[in-house]
Amino acid sequence: MRADLLVVGAGPAGCAAAVAARRRAPALRVVVVDAARFPRDKPCAGAIPGGGLAEMERAGLSLRVPCAWAGHAVVRVEGSAQRVRLPRPAALVSRRAWDADLVAQVRAAGAEVIEGAALSALRLGRGGGVARAGAHRIAFRLAVAADGVAGASRRLLGLPTGRRAPLREVAAPGRGRGELVFDLDAGLPGYAWHFSGEGAAAGSAGVYSLEPAADLSGRLDRWLGGAGEAPEGGHGGARAWAIRLFDPAAPAHAGPVLLAGEALGVDPLAGEGIRYALWSGRVAGELSAWALSRRALAPLPALLGRLYRLRLAASRSGVALELAARLAPRLYASPEGGRFRRYAADRAVAEALAAVVSGARPVAAIARLAVRYRALDRRGPDVAGPWERA
Repeated sequence: MRADLLVVGAGPAGCAAAVAARRRAPALRVVVVDAARFPRDKPCAGAIPGGGLAEMERAGLSLRVPCAWAGHAVVRVEGSAQRVRLPRPAALVSRRAWDADLVAQVRAAGAEVIEGAALSALRLGRGGGVARAGAHRIAFRLAVAADGVAGASRRLLGLPTGRRAPLREVAAPGRGRGELVFDLDAGLPGYAWHFSGEGAAAGSAGVYSLEPAADLSGRLDRWLGGAGEAPEGGHGGARAWAIRLFDPAAPAHAGPVLLAGEALGVDPLAGEGIRYALWSGRVAGELSAWALSRRALAPLPALLGRLYRLRLAASRSGVALELAARLAPRLYASPEGGRFRRYAADRAVAEALAAVVSGARPVAAIARLAVRYRALDRRGPDVAGPWERA
């Protein structure tokens, strides 16, 4: 089998890459392979922030599955909380339903999707490469690796695994208030969360840590007990998984293969990957289609890789992702992290965090967050002012 563009992984990043490429160059043969068969379950809190919804539209995708909406963020710290409005509401979806519908949209766009085809071999050569996915041998000119944190593409390309952060999640009843709750008092370098949509009876709760080897089972149980939550099926229904954190110094490509989604890395500040997956997938798909339509450029993978990194770095999401990667250790893991967490009780900080989560002017939001932290640090630890109870 031959493909102009091979996309490995049919999650949000892979689907955005495939549809964006077909929109830009409808004559391209785009083949998407995935180890799973859809619909399939996917551990994920299932919140698509406002910026992610905008990225779906830019890529040519639509939100067509049932969802609940969250219009506020709650930042808890030092036993108190700030409840602020999200500049863009978030949609809470079932990943099983949403991902399956994304695959349907990829097929409708004219790309071929091969399910149950795990990537097992990848050989690069002059003018493209050859992949083995399931029983299929696919010769390609360019490729997008979007097979997530557990995918084989990075290993087969000889790239380092990168830094991973563990999460543990459980279905938890929502209060119907339409909130994304981030609790910085969970006793770890990270946070606990509880997401619930407006009027929805179900929700998601979990814990996220920047410690790669953290055992989060006890942390989740203690936090759920302290928060008075009663998870569905008991605490034993919790699922453990991990995300790959974005590293500004790590490679974004290998030869004619561009990395997107969690194969590239997620925002370590919010632990949020969906918006960045849709963004990086779209950019990778558009750039690949542009290069393939100019036959002189496609055989120059080094040039294409540099162009891809420049496109990522020059966009607002790229700048925000790099700033978030640099700010996260100060907020969560550095010796001064406790002081920085306390500053999250400041309303201006909470509003900036909400803007980061929602993807509304992300660069300005992170810059505002950093400036506010610095101002509070100069004034001392007791300047947050009166705290509001959520």
